[in-house]
Amino acid sequence: MIDLDSMKGKIPKFGIIGRSESGKTDLICKLIEKLKGRNYNVASIKHTRGEFSIDSEGKDTWKHSKAGSELVVFSTPKESDFLLKESLGLNDLLSYVDCLGDYDILLVEGMKKENLPKIEVDGKNRKGTFIQYDDNLDDIVDSIEEWIKIYEQLPGLDCGECGFEDCDEMTEAIFRGENEVEDCTVQKDAEDVELYVDGEKIQLDNFPAEILEKTLRGMLSSLKGIDGEEKDIEISISESDQ
Repeated sequence: MIDLDSMKGKIPKFGIIGRSESGKTDLICKLIEKLKGRNYNVASIKHTRGEFSIDSEGKDTWKHSKAGSELVVFSTPKESDFLLKESLGLNDLLSYVDCLGDYDILLVEGMKKENLPKIEVDGKNRKGTFIQYDDNLDDIVDSIEEWIKIYEQLPGLDCGECGFEDCDEMTEAIFRGENEVEDCTVQKDAEDVELYVDGEKIQLDNFPAEILEKTLRGMLSSLKGIDGEEKDIEISISESDQ
């Protein structure tokens, strides 16, 4: 059964890494501008190893958290700031980002030890680096777009059946020309799944057919008298005329 919670936070993500003062922030800002220019909705994370806080002692928000509030929201006519008084790992941060909006790309400044494709600014060739920054922004954005096209053809289940730890690792292998999308072992014959909307058949590729079937079977298996392994399933949803 598919774990729907595990599919959250599956937006393509890229780390910007390098030594302190090596130009990570400058690069990530330029990439955001370039990607926005190509109509991508971009989210970003800035990670620091220091104990810096945007909330300072004596402020009203600080008083809220000092009194015991675990989540403080600072709201103004221009912005909303969420102050969560705990340190979160990348996966937890991804879940929050996923809930807060519909983003096409997540850029992470720092977190060099996390398992995500990395763009490196100081030439150290760290593990996970898939491209080095050489002042050519267009080449980097082109590589990011190529990566995303590959990533979106994979199921995003991180099942490990292909021999890779997750879909990020398999995407990297395909990006480097070491594997092909067809090497993904989670495939579904789209001809076995049919979707009709207002009487019109919707063409499904392998991945959406796989997700649709497994999601339905997963939900059905929780119902009394159904084990989720039925051979044929038909669902009809009609909109009320009221």
